[in-house]
Amino acid sequence: AKHKGIEQKYQKLTDIEHVLLRPFMYIGSITPHTGDQYLYDGEKIWKEEVEYNPGFIKLFDEIISNAVDEHRRNPKLNQIEVTVDLNQNQITVRDNGGIPVVKHPVHKEWVPEMIFSNMKAGSNFDDTEKRIVAGTNGVGSSVTNIISREFSVSTSDGTNRIDQVFSNNMHDRTKPQISPAKRGFTEISYLPDLKRFGMKEIDELSLFIMFKRCLDVAACNNKVTVVFNRIDSDLKKKSYTLRFKTFEEYIKLYSTEFFYEESDDWKIAFAKADSGFTNVSFVNSVQTKDGGTHVEYITNQLIADLREMIKKKHKVEVKPNDIRNYLSVFIECTVVNSSFSSQTKEKLITEPKDFGTKHVISEKLVKAVFKSDIIASVLDWIEKKDLAQERAELRKLNNNLD
Repeated sequence: AKHKGIEQKYQKLTDIEHVLLRPFMYIGSITPHTGDQYLYDGEKIWKEEVEYNPGFIKLFDEIISNAVDEHRRNPKLNQIEVTVDLNQNQITVRDNGGIPVVKHPVHKEWVPEMIFSNMKAGSNFDDTEKRIVAGTNGVGSSVTNIISREFSVSTSDGTNRIDQVFSNNMHDRTKPQISPAKRGFTEISYLPDLKRFGMKEIDELSLFIMFKRCLDVAACNNKVTVVFNRIDSDLKKKSYTLRFKTFEEYIKLYSTEFFYEESDDWKIAFAKADSGFTNVSFVNSVQTKDGGTHVEYITNQLIADLREMIKKKHKVEVKPNDIRNYLSVFIECTVVNSSFSSQTKEKLITEPKDFGTKHVISEKLVKAVFKSDIIASVLDWIEKKDLAQERAELRKLNNNLD
């Protein structure tokens, strides 16, 4: 067989080519995935096994995370408006913040253009600063730009505004238009390149997942009002205002009975799980679907205290997992310079000693959980397990006697 030519064997890709060739490195899977998702319809939250496209949701996440990060740096940004237009297959995120409309002194490029069209540009690279935002690597919004047929940026710093449109997977761009402006804002609007996700349109389910994400953002940032608009194919528009005074208010959408407490950087709650351990957790407003070190840090504290109390009162040794299986944990926390297991940020891997924040579960909370249905269920389960074991031993004995 003839060897492949050197030019075919060794390739050097541009950022755009790399994202389009290996999108999963940046946004996770771009093929349909079946898994449990919490969904929200404007009134209630429920969990359902659904088939959805994680990469498609990630494009949206990158843009809304930018708005949230900006709010964490600048509390004046307190409004985020999201519009999902099912008629145009277009998604728009607008906030009342604003990005400096100035030319970068070194790169001689307008700052907004630089941020939204360079894989390695952003404001999260100064590692001497304590980062309590979602962004780390600067690739986020540029990836959304690359995986879009069109991506338009409008932003104003209160003095000037810039408008620019990128298209054709960021291969083309208009010349930035600069004009005077009185109010600060940022608006990003994109037409996702649906065919790359094997999608024909933005479907109802993806819309529900994005809606739920907006709900999470409001829950984790109680100084922000999130408005969610959906425009249907018949151009009917529905608008929802999402706002929470506390994280506790948000937990009520999941559970009627739970045990809650908070400290400066941690808000936590436990409820009874009916079918195995579950977690609803956020680090710096990022949803950590697969949990991670923050979830273990809080859950292990509770389990250790409960095991001791059970041993003292009921004289039984309970395995940690026997308690864990009956727990639903809710966490919203701040971790300094957080690191995740992948670019899709579904699992926190920062060691607890490096969190830069801490929370010690109070005795009051442990006692409340100890008296609750959670522990009653654990003890019932232990009893059943012991009984089954006794029966098995008895059977074995009878067989031997036979």
